[in-house]
Amino acid sequence: MINRYLALIIGVFSLAASGVVQAQKQPARVGSGEDSLGSRIEFPELKGDATAIVRCAAQVEDGGDMEKNGCYNESPSDQLFIPAINDAARKARMQPASVDGRGLEIYFQYRVKFEKKGDATTVTVLENPGVTENVEAYGEDHVSAQRAIGEERWQQECPSRAQYLVWLRAHVAPDGIVSNASLAHGGGITPTPRCQQAILETVENSIFFPALDDGQPVPSTYVEPFGN
Repeated sequence: MINRYLALIIGVFSLAASGVVQAQKQPARVGSGEDSLGSRIEFPELKGDATAIVRCAAQVEDGGDMEKNGCYNESPSDQLFIPAINDAARKARMQPASVDGRGLEIYFQYRVKFEKKGDATTVTVLENPGVTENVEAYGEDHVSAQRAIGEERWQQECPSRAQYLVWLRAHVAPDGIVSNASLAHGGGITPTPRCQQAILETVENSIFFPALDDGQPVPSTYVEPFGN
């Protein structure tokens, strides 16, 4: 995986530097059909009307499988919906991300909106984590920027047992160039400067897919949690 990732990232930057050819980059997408995430999620049995939005993230493999899916339990009601999402993610197939037709493993952030009114239920998968400024600029249904998983050096430099959480925040341009990366403490211990630097270097050396608004690349704020 690492060797293929390094070859891809070297190729992407070489193409960008030459100014002759621009790599064709396709982000991971939920897709449609009976194997898509939205089709796989079953609305839980509930009494009365209900609306909930649950934030989640997963690693989308280059074959489209969703691995290490996890959802944030941000309110007591979220726990009613999270098992349905996790069960669907184990069975769903995504449209994988690719650079010039070659698949990449992606850190994919998304939200699932559940709505029940009377006997009618709907499940909507939103392909973004709901970063406020991005939603205000592009609406609820934009596709957020995505980061390719490669040589994750921060995993060797950061604590493997102690609990910690930091939020990475960066700007991703329409060409996928990342800048202005910064970290904010989110919980647990404060990671060492060496750990924090490794996270920043991991992000700055990653391949990024820009956010999409109506299919067009747009600038956006990228947010990703790092922790244990």
